[in-house]
Amino acid sequence: MKVHYPEFTELAESIDEKGRRHLRAQFAVTTDCLYLQGHFPEAPLLPGVTQLDWAIQLAADHWQTPRTVSSIEVLKFNDMILPKAQVTLSLEWKRDDCVVFRYQHHDKAYSSGRLIFNAAN
Repeated sequence: MKVHYPEFTELAESIDEKGRRHLRAQFAVTTDCLYLQGHFPEAPLLPGVTQLDWAIQLAADHWQTPRTVSSIEVLKFNDMILPKAQVTLSLEWKRDDCVVFRYQHHDKAYSSGRLIFNAAN
């Protein structure tokens, strides 16, 4: 199944002083976003499963990590991502089997967690 990412206004990769790879994607949630449809009609928001899928698939597209995870650790949904929200998705490749993701806008945290990949994937 094809992933329908939002239109990224910025997509940048970097490596920190410890050699860990980082990916930063900035986007706005458009009111016609496919994933807002039906979730919920009177008060649309970006579903948590979509946030997870975008993080997993973006890591796979850029770093060739597996497209499935064996577990998700310390998963937190701090705030809702609503239409017209400005969002930064940050990925950090912590180790071979772990990518940390964060959705935020400046100091406002939307969601975060650790994606754990099975070495056999």
